[in-house]
Amino acid sequence: MSGPYVVTDFRPNDVATYAMNLLYRDADKPHFANVVIKGGGDATSAARAVFETGETDFAWNLQLAPDVLDQMMAKGRGDPVTAFGSAVEYVFLNQTDPDPALNALRSTVEGGEHPILADIDVRHALSLAIDRPVLAEALYGPLGKPTCNIVPAPAQYVSTANDECLTQDVDRAKALLTEAGWVDTDGDGIRDKDGRKLSLLFTTTTSGVRQDTQGILKQWWQDIGAEVELRNVAGSVFFGGDAGNPDTRQKFFADIEMYTDNSKGTDQESFLAKWTCASIPSPSNQWQGSNVQRFCSPEYDALAEKLRETDGLEARTAVAREMNDILAQSFTMLPIVHRGNISGKAKSLDGPRMNNWDSELWNIADWSRVD
Repeated sequence: MSGPYVVTDFRPNDVATYAMNLLYRDADKPHFANVVIKGGGDATSAARAVFETGETDFAWNLQLAPDVLDQMMAKGRGDPVTAFGSAVEYVFLNQTDPDPALNALRSTVEGGEHPILADIDVRHALSLAIDRPVLAEALYGPLGKPTCNIVPAPAQYVSTANDECLTQDVDRAKALLTEAGWVDTDGDGIRDKDGRKLSLLFTTTTSGVRQDTQGILKQWWQDIGAEVELRNVAGSVFFGGDAGNPDTRQKFFADIEMYTDNSKGTDQESFLAKWTCASIPSPSNQWQGSNVQRFCSPEYDALAEKLRETDGLEARTAVAREMNDILAQSFTMLPIVHRGNISGKAKSLDGPRMNNWDSELWNIADWSRVD
């Protein structure tokens, strides 16, 4: 009962309703009798509800193209709320075999390695084919920066060991694939090896920016000889974690998937621990693990344990950077854009201040209505 509001109704995947906590520690707060938070939907409809129709006071995670947001904000009903923290748009490369023929062993360690993406040369080639500065500028504008790091902030954690990825190198990508035995034997533009086509299924959430990103990545990957099929699913399903749904990010019944993740605080221990071997999703843990690409490295696990036992900021950041570099150089997850977060608030709402190291509702007790 220590928060400014208390839950009065909760409907999973729909609406949560809160009422003012009459016992809140500050006598003159909060300022609203009720708060309603609606889940689901998509970034476009959420932004429209604040910036165009005015039916909503606040909406978060408005991942839309800069020109689309500018058009909406021109209506004059709302203002953007922005900040840079540690959010990165990642491309994850499945290390296990997602073949439906494997049935219960599909996308599990027990089902075997991925027949294409277990090869680090293929993963490296896919990374080299990406022009991160172009993606950041074209799709995110001032709210995007190209990055090669798993951890892009705070500054003391940022590594320079992976900056190779900031420069697209299509020729080297092609050479890596050729050296790894992936060549176009039948002249159809798609590389193959041992009778298998370099064909990949790429899934993400339904979002204008993400579909645009998919389309650009598909073209770059086709340029180096990969065939790419695109798919998108509703964010409420993809991030829902339903163990019975085949389309969640944890199930990863595809070859490649893309979404944003970020640390929830300035210390990186818990964030980097997401990619230990024990964190791999599987039927035994109801597909609830955080290591979606099924990366597993005893060296990395040892560093995660070392980080837990290490004291002092300088020493801890050194271990964290080493873990960052192992992940980045495994090419099992490809950082592409360091994202600034953008939300929207009605002009009549005062108080929202973005804090990228906490919930966007961290100071909701201060939110009030203005004329």
